[in-house]
Amino acid sequence: MQLNFKPEALAFDRATVRSVDAFGKMHVEVSNISKAAVNPYIGREIPRWEELGLDPDRVYMLLRDPDELARAAPTFNNLPLLSKHVPVSAEKPSKELVVGSTGTDACFVAPYLQNSLVIWDAVAIAGINLEVQKELSSAYAYRADMTPGEYLGTPYDGVMRDIVGNHVALVEAGRAGPDVVVGDNNPFSTSMEFSNMKASRKAIAVKAALGAFLRPQLAQDAAIVDLGALVRGVKAATIAQDKARIVKEVTAKIPSIDGEALAQTIQIAADGEPDGPEDGAKKPAMDEDDQREDESDEDYKKRMDAKKQAADEEEDEKKKDDKPAMDEATVQKLLAKNTADTVARMNAIRQAEKDVAPFIGEVAAMDSAAAVYKLALDHAKVDVTGVPPEAYGAMVKMLPKPGAKQEAPRIAQDAASAADFAKRFPSAQAPIRG
Repeated sequence: MQLNFKPEALAFDRATVRSVDAFGKMHVEVSNISKAAVNPYIGREIPRWEELGLDPDRVYMLLRDPDELARAAPTFNNLPLLSKHVPVSAEKPSKELVVGSTGTDACFVAPYLQNSLVIWDAVAIAGINLEVQKELSSAYAYRADMTPGEYLGTPYDGVMRDIVGNHVALVEAGRAGPDVVVGDNNPFSTSMEFSNMKASRKAIAVKAALGAFLRPQLAQDAAIVDLGALVRGVKAATIAQDKARIVKEVTAKIPSIDGEALAQTIQIAADGEPDGPEDGAKKPAMDEDDQREDESDEDYKKRMDAKKQAADEEEDEKKKDDKPAMDEATVQKLLAKNTADTVARMNAIRQAEKDVAPFIGEVAAMDSAAAVYKLALDHAKVDVTGVPPEAYGAMVKMLPKPGAKQEAPRIAQDAASAADFAKRFPSAQAPIRG
């Protein structure tokens, strides 16, 4: 069997209670880790697609059958919880990516496959509490049975059989409003979230600010950034370079982000956190500027001159790198604009998902409304070559609804009208054809 890594955009349920033990590990009593549903898959993603004679570029609707999930439940016990999707085995356990484990009480409660969880990695726990790394995506092996049918009114092309769990990934991206999220009726403050993390104060402050700034965007984008990796090494001495690097990496991943507003957010967070030993700076001795007992007047003068020169160079560099800070009103305006743009994009995606539901059912995480509409058009085998993406929505609305009665050709209506005219006016002369 072949592993399936199609994210299901399942997140920990908010009604679920989390708890943290004496050693800082997070325990989740129950979470939804998979769901019975019909989802689209590209032909080449399906196990043994060539043997099954599938078109590698066609979209196929596959059912994650509830009975199959119920039978598979025990195989989702004691699975590694990873920070990203990578197939694991005894030979290749990918230890560096393991951040926790599923429990031993997996069960199917329609329409969800559920299990308890434990997360023991401080960065992963912080990501959950900040709501930037809180969605679950299961990976499993299955056998594709390409027998078509219908599930809860949604037609499908095949069924996933003989499902066997491989791992569950704690991901940083997926669609907004997912079915499953980490239980969070016990939220933690930022200071508690980072209490066990070895990082500079500025790195912690910047990561918290990034999480708050990006949260609306992260709920939608599949190409998410690793916040932990972004802020690693951030400290007072290099904040200007770190800020530029972070903005470049984030905007490359999420082009819709306002880079200038993000830069200001980072700067404000960094400026608001005082320097300390955690920033790697050694505290100066009280008598550093005093002449040492074993130091000659000449050596003392050289040391002081060198220190002054270094301080002047550092000040010049700081003036060169630092731009005038925006006032609070400007920052808030930029943040509001970014939020409004994100909400508008999210609403467009939601509407697109509703529009295509009659044709392809529930849609997995997509990063734009145009991508959602194109999936439906591909499924209907509509050629969109040369068509601008903004027109996809209108094209979907022109598709006949599944099961809808086809409108009779207008030529038939015209013929009926002619017959009715002859009946009502029998004395009317028929046209003479030459």
